[in-house]
Amino acid sequence: MILVDSNYMISLMNDSDKNHGRAKELFSMVKRRQKVMPVLMLSEAVTSVGSRKRGKVAKLLYDTLIDNFEIYYPTSVEIDLAMQCVLKYDGTLALADCLAVLIMEKMGISEIVSFDDDFDKVDGIIRLC
Repeated sequence: MILVDSNYMISLMNDSDKNHGRAKELFSMVKRRQKVMPVLMLSEAVTSVGSRKRGKVAKLLYDTLIDNFEIYYPTSVEIDLAMQCVLKYDGTLALADCLAVLIMEKMGISEIVSFDDDFDKVDGIIRLC
């Protein structure tokens, strides 16, 4: 299982994105794997794609994610724990990223598909982009 970051999906959906080519290269590998995405990253991806490509493309992305990914809905306790991660990294990891780290630890996931090199700060995470 891998965790998929919103920026991977944004790059994949936007052919003018600087990481679009790499996102396409990784697509066949990502497609084969079981995927999890936190609901905060789902929101980021759909919002960003909607602002760039409009509502119909955002809806297509949303449907694709809902149908092919395990969407993780955190508890309020998990969000509080993720906030502790934000403090640990002194704000250099966003709350959504810290929630992803927490989910990865909880689910025993070591790999993330992300163009965000902030994840390189976290021991035990292998970033695939």
